[in-house]
Amino acid sequence: PFIWVVRKRPVGEGLIDNIIPPGFEERVSNRGLVLRDWAPQLRILAHSSVGGFLTHCGWSSIIEALKFGRALIVFSGASADQGLNARLLHGRKVGIEIERNEMDGSFTSDLVAKTIRQVLVEPEGEAIRANAWAMKEIFDNEELSNNYLDGFTQFIEEFAPSACHTQI
Repeated sequence: PFIWVVRKRPVGEGLIDNIIPPGFEERVSNRGLVLRDWAPQLRILAHSSVGGFLTHCGWSSIIEALKFGRALIVFSGASADQGLNARLLHGRKVGIEIERNEMDGSFTSDLVAKTIRQVLVEPEGEAIRANAWAMKEIFDNEELSNNYLDGFTQFIEEFAPSACHTQI
């Protein structure tokens, strides 16, 4: 079972209205749900039946998924930070990155399916699932987050810009 959120994407001068293959929704109607445009991501991730999250590696999505201990299928987007986030998540073993062709960045549906199975079903994904679940202690800890934010804010407030300038 899956939920796939599909949004219109800008391409050139226009928008891609439909990236879903013809007949796909009918073929998966008994096991999947395709939502267009917006979805209540936090509510979906919070549901106990969600085993994993295929993410574009935006930092907010990562935080939301790990807040609920969801294992990640890592599929980084086009921006540089998403690629760095993908490597970090893969390296921390809370997700597995979908393999791409090194020359042109392409991928196959078989590789997407293989990675999803690795993370959610296969024995090799047990460590990924356990590590993601363990991250819940950090990402769902509001007190810890507030302490870090307070410390950072205090550092910024105490930072004296005049100390950075030397007198001539």
